[in-house]
Amino acid sequence: PDLSSGINAEYGGYSKKQGFVRYSDSKLKNINTTSVIQEEIKKLLAERLEVVTRELTAHKSQLIKMRDTLIEYKSLTGDECKTVFRGRRLSRRPDEGLPSSD
Repeated sequence: PDLSSGINAEYGGYSKKQGFVRYSDSKLKNINTTSVIQEEIKKLLAERLEVVTRELTAHKSQLIKMRDTLIEYKSLTGDECKTVFRGRRLSRRPDEGLPSSD
């Protein structure tokens, strides 16, 4: 099945080309309408991919540091993740395990 038609049939939405829409399965059988919906979804996904790629690239060194730290420590708390992203050293050794939550 085509994912794009299922998404629009279930949720509807706003389209610059068609306005506010909520299509039933019968309307989606119209090839032109289905084509418009699929093209708009492709455009939205391409735009989001561009944003995500840009963000991941901008933070690549932090992500590499996080990867390396996770490999070394196996697991981190939320606060430890923030510490790593800020470029600081963790206050525990890798063999100490997670701090307790007492």
